[in-house]
Amino acid sequence: MGIFDRFKRQKKASGRRALVDYYGAGKPVRPLGSSGGFVGAIQDRLTDDFRGSELSADAAVYASLDKLRARSRQLYMSNPYASRFLQMTTSNVLGQDGIRLEAKTRRTPGGELDPVDNLALEQAWARWSRPQFCSANGKLGLLDVQRVALSTLARDGDVLIRLHHSPDNPFGLELELLEGDRLLTHHNGLLENGNRITMGVEHDERGKPIAYHVVRANRIEDPSKVYAIGASSTTTTERVPAEDIIHLYVAERPGQTRGYPWMAQAMRGLHMTESYRESELVAARVAASKMAFYTSKHGDGYSGDDIDADGNLIFEAEAGLIEQLPEGVELTTLDWSHPNSNMGEFVKSCLRGVAAGLNVSYNALANDLEGVNFSSIRAGVQEEREVWKATQRFLIDHLMQPLFERWLDQAMLVGGVPFPARKRDKFLEVVWRPRGFSYVDPVKDQQAYEKAVALGVMSRSEIAAMQGKDFNDILEQIAEEDRKAYELGVNVSPRQTMPIYPAMQDPAAQANGDFGGEKETESDG
Repeated sequence: MGIFDRFKRQKKASGRRALVDYYGAGKPVRPLGSSGGFVGAIQDRLTDDFRGSELSADAAVYASLDKLRARSRQLYMSNPYASRFLQMTTSNVLGQDGIRLEAKTRRTPGGELDPVDNLALEQAWARWSRPQFCSANGKLGLLDVQRVALSTLARDGDVLIRLHHSPDNPFGLELELLEGDRLLTHHNGLLENGNRITMGVEHDERGKPIAYHVVRANRIEDPSKVYAIGASSTTTTERVPAEDIIHLYVAERPGQTRGYPWMAQAMRGLHMTESYRESELVAARVAASKMAFYTSKHGDGYSGDDIDADGNLIFEAEAGLIEQLPEGVELTTLDWSHPNSNMGEFVKSCLRGVAAGLNVSYNALANDLEGVNFSSIRAGVQEEREVWKATQRFLIDHLMQPLFERWLDQAMLVGGVPFPARKRDKFLEVVWRPRGFSYVDPVKDQQAYEKAVALGVMSRSEIAAMQGKDFNDILEQIAEEDRKAYELGVNVSPRQTMPIYPAMQDPAAQANGDFGGEKETESDG
């Protein structure tokens, strides 16, 4: 025993010397065992298929983007849950009004708002947002651009908005939406000027986009023919400067040049779950259609009671009917056991994993409110809304604000807005209003906000913004309602006494139509 003990001590000491050599001389060392590292890094027979990935962000996207995008599009066209996810994305992020512009220009820096210039800016933006001015093809308004861009971004992983400078447009700017496959994934290389092309995007050594190499759209004479953009011997690309392209994609890793479909993590589960549901449905249909078979030991066919117009055998099945079969013919009944009694719970379990991969709640994705209570649905809704709000913030920062700045420059240049270019910075003071979200529990939420305002930890403007509204607009609407009600002698105020407007007591003010509102002043724009 003493000899074996000395051998064990020598082996243990040898392991310690290996570690000393590694840290002291920087020599590579092999793992000494599971106790010396993370359990997640152990490679054994149980984790042999868990290899991991050491690819960079662009290398991982390059290897899978085309296949992921094609499968994502197929899921959207054929899978109800994938289609539901995209519908949820556009409805929760954009709503019915999209992301709206609210001008906040001021007469002086930090001074009062300039209502005349704000109104002029908002009216010009609203006019340009019409389809005939906004899009190059004259078919998409700004809300349509937001909706199509967002759904394409979620389905394909990225989308391009090309900015065209048109002299025929009163605002000088038109938009063209391009799908991500207009940037060829395999278009890579190093240019003589030191720039690098990565999956169709040309960027400098710091990763800043310089240009986009966009595949020219094939011109076909027959519009009924369907064609796909891809590499061929006749494929040509057009180099478009980066300032004329808004490239939308969500970067998950440093140095990532292209995006990938948002359904990537849930794609396999979506496909497998729907395939199982279809198989179970077919099995149930067969079970409902085939009741029994006639078999014969001698191989003779069953003649039946009659033959229909299509040549099919008919036999009678009436209550209390007893039929004698020919000699050698037996009746074999079938019990398919479909639909499976556990199918519902199994599909729910699968869809919960899918919903987790899509960052949405299972109840919203599956449209299943069975068995939920108010507390659970409230928690799920609130957590999911944070995802939608983050997406709204992304669209504001990467689409709406850059687009507005380019529009303002072009509109000033061609005279589309009556503002001098020297005051450009003044008119960049805008606020974007995405859709808000209604209260989950109106009474409790209102009481909580009321206490927050009373404590001074939340403002009324903040509460209104959470609903997608502007507090100043609310005040103006309330004032207008009170003025109109006072004029008609109707008390619509929840207060005990009606508001008294001093100007209403002055006959001269009444004759001039002055009801105490602010007077418009001439714009300094």
